[in-house]
Amino acid sequence: MNTKNNKGFTLIELLVVVLIIGILAAIALPQYFKAVEKSKASEALSLLGSIAGAQQRNYLVNDKYATDFSSLDLDFTDENGTPVSGKASFTSKNFTITLSGENGASACVEATRKAGKYGKYAICKEYMSGKLGCKDAGADKPICSSLGQFVAVACDSCKSAS
Repeated sequence: MNTKNNKGFTLIELLVVVLIIGILAAIALPQYFKAVEKSKASEALSLLGSIAGAQQRNYLVNDKYATDFSSLDLDFTDENGTPVSGKASFTSKNFTITLSGENGASACVEATRKAGKYGKYAICKEYMSGKLGCKDAGADKPICSSLGQFVAVACDSCKSAS
């Protein structure tokens, strides 16, 4: 008796497994990129919250908002590690942070995303109300709507993302 004991997989079985893995990866990859972008937006929101708090403290002391970062009680460095002093904006790893608006109810700080997978968008936070805003600037893949819980209200005084 000649019995073969074939151990292993056929070519068809291997192709089916590879096909299933490819389909699952195609479904999961866009969700992964959105999750990464949400984490970058969370980084910007944390920074905006710190700046808005510093602006509120500055307003209580000087009765006006600071027009540059050197007037705030926080130390900032740009993406190269250079201290930001006497400037109204600086560039971090993922965002350009700008003090914008006037010394009124709509004064805000804005984080504009550098060109990325989802294009350019801006997140801003008003100093007085604490309202958050987000707007996509011609992005073919809008991200603001998927930020959901982070962004509640638009900030009209932030204009640099348009």
